[in-house]
Amino acid sequence: MDAPRPRTRRISALVVAALVCAHLAMPLAQTTEGPALLAAFKAWQTTAAPNAEWSAALEQYRATLVREGRSPAAADRAIRLITAYDEAELYDAVYAKAPAFNTQPNQLLVEAARGLRPGRALDVGMGMGRNALHLARAGWDVTGFDVSSVGVRHAEAAARTEKLRLKAVVAADEEFDFGTAQWDLIALIYTIEKRSIHHVRRALRPGGVVVVEAGVNPDLRAAFGYAPGELLRILDGFEIVRHEQLEGSYDWGPERIQLVRLVARKPLR
Repeated sequence: MDAPRPRTRRISALVVAALVCAHLAMPLAQTTEGPALLAAFKAWQTTAAPNAEWSAALEQYRATLVREGRSPAAADRAIRLITAYDEAELYDAVYAKAPAFNTQPNQLLVEAARGLRPGRALDVGMGMGRNALHLARAGWDVTGFDVSSVGVRHAEAAARTEKLRLKAVVAADEEFDFGTAQWDLIALIYTIEKRSIHHVRRALRPGGVVVVEAGVNPDLRAAFGYAPGELLRILDGFEIVRHEQLEGSYDWGPERIQLVRLVARKPLR
């Protein structure tokens, strides 16, 4: 998600380690189970674990789901969705206020898209749509998704005002259908989770470009941030147009942090 860094109680390395179209051609209607799962978890927590720390409550609830008949994989997926939609409440509050973050399109994405022939673009964790709207203004047919309904509404409103071609979807990465060979450009700019990067190889069209900017996190088990060299390993075989790790300006605050930036192209064959 294009949003502030996650609260430590929300996404812990412990939990993550345990949990670990085209408008005609690709169905964009998403099945959003997350809100119902979050409501069920909160109801359970009120009686079963009212004083438990967040990560401990999630672990207990996962065990409860398995005891009630869910497969371990289905229970893991439920926990990931609960976490995502719990975070959405934070993002909704952030996006409901006057922005205290960079509302201009990400500079790496601007530079990477310049000169590319506009096609179909996907903005993962679009937030209020700053990057999706930039691409749409440049002639791209853009789809973006985010768990924050407030952020998505902001993006939709801006697109209507400017008469831009933008499809905005409320969904978690776990729910969104990335499709196969659907996109000419995929942007992952400060997405908190890094699962989406593993969809890129299949979802990009041959010759398509992926643009990533994120924080550096040396913990390979973490859900957010990339360890040094991790992106290169995940995208092995892609043409690396740009890759750098450096201390840089953070789009979500005044501080400078360790960043990784990558632009890569999927092989034509």
